[in-house]
Amino acid sequence: MTVASSVEPAAPPQPDLTRICAEGLGFLDEVYSAERSLFPYSSRPASGGGYVSDYDNPHAVRYTVNTLLGLFAARGAEADAQIAGFVERHGRTLASPGDRGLLLALLAEQGRHEAVAEELLRSIEREAREAHASRLNMQDLGWMIWGCSAAARAGVEAAEEPAHRLFELLTERFVDPASGFPRHSVRRYRRHIVSFGSFTYFLRALHEYELLSGDARAESLFRGAAERILELQGPEGEWPWLLDARTREILDAYPIFTVHQDSMAMLFLLPAKERYGISGAEEAIERSLAWVAGRNELELPMIEREPFCAFRSIERSERAPRLRRYLRAARRDGGWASRPRVRLNPECRSYHVGWLLYVWARRVSTDA
Repeated sequence: MTVASSVEPAAPPQPDLTRICAEGLGFLDEVYSAERSLFPYSSRPASGGGYVSDYDNPHAVRYTVNTLLGLFAARGAEADAQIAGFVERHGRTLASPGDRGLLLALLAEQGRHEAVAEELLRSIEREAREAHASRLNMQDLGWMIWGCSAAARAGVEAAEEPAHRLFELLTERFVDPASGFPRHSVRRYRRHIVSFGSFTYFLRALHEYELLSGDARAESLFRGAAERILELQGPEGEWPWLLDARTREILDAYPIFTVHQDSMAMLFLLPAKERYGISGAEEAIERSLAWVAGRNELELPMIEREPFCAFRSIERSERAPRLRRYLRAARRDGGWASRPRVRLNPECRSYHVGWLLYVWARRVSTDA
C-alpha cells in the first residue's frame, strides 16, 4: 500500500525585497548626477569602488522619469528637489509623447509643478486629437493613457477627455481583435510583434484607465490578456521577451530581463491579484520572484549586494543575435522547448531600480 506524503512542497525562494529597496536607494544616491539632473542610462561597478556610469545616452532622460517615479514612491517629499531639478532642466523638452505621459503621471502623484503638468497635458491632448497612430507605439500610448488617467483621478478635469480618446485609439488600432494581444506598432513591419515590456504597459494602461472610468471593456481586455500571458510564463517563472500578437506564440524567449521578473510584471500581476482576482496571479508573482532569487538557469541571484548591482538579464550566448532572432521567429522555435547556452549580462540600468521602488517601496520598509 502506498502512503501519501504529508510533507508540503518547499515554497519557492524569494528575494529580500526590503533589503533590495533600501540598497537600491543607496545605489541611486551614488549614481545620481546633480549637475545633469539625471540618473544614468547604464552603470557597472568600478574595480576601485563606486560605479562607471553612462549619462550621455539619450535614453538617460527617459530612464530618469521612470526612476523619479520610483524614488517618489520610496521617499515622498524627500524626492521633491530631484524632481524639481529634472522638471526645470528637461521637463519642457521631452521629445517622446510617452515620456511626457509618464512624467504627467509622476506630477499627478506629487501634486506639484502645475504649469509644467498643464503643458504636458496640452501636448498629449494634441496627440489624442490628431490620433496619428503610425507615429506612436504601445509604450508611448500606454504611458500617455497612464498619465492622463492619473491626472484625471487627481482632479485635473482636462485630462479626462484625452484619456478617453487615447483609450479608443488603443482599442481600435492597437489590439489584435482575434487574440486580444496588443500590437507594439501599427506599422506593417512591427504590427504582429510585441515585446513583454510593451505588453506590460498595455495592461497597466488598461488598469489605470479602468480605475478612472470603470469601463467594462478595459476590464475585459485586461482580464483576457493577463490570463493568456500567464500561460506563457516559463518553467522557472521566466517571462518571454518577444511574442506574436496574432497567435499568442513566443517568437523569442530571450533575453530574460530581471526588470521584467521583479517589477515590470508586477505592474499588472499585483492588480490582477488584488483588484481583479485573476486565478494564478499570486503563484505567477512567487515564481517570477523566485527566478530573481536564483531559481534560474545560471543558479545565480540576479541582484548583487556588495556592491549593489541589479543584473540586466540572462541572454543567449551566441554571435549575430539579431540575425538568429529573425531565423527563430521564422521557424517558430524560440520558445521554452529548447534551452540554449546562456550568459549573464551584468549591466545595471537605473530604470530597473526605479521600477523596483515604484512597485515595492510602499509595501516594504526602505530603511537601510
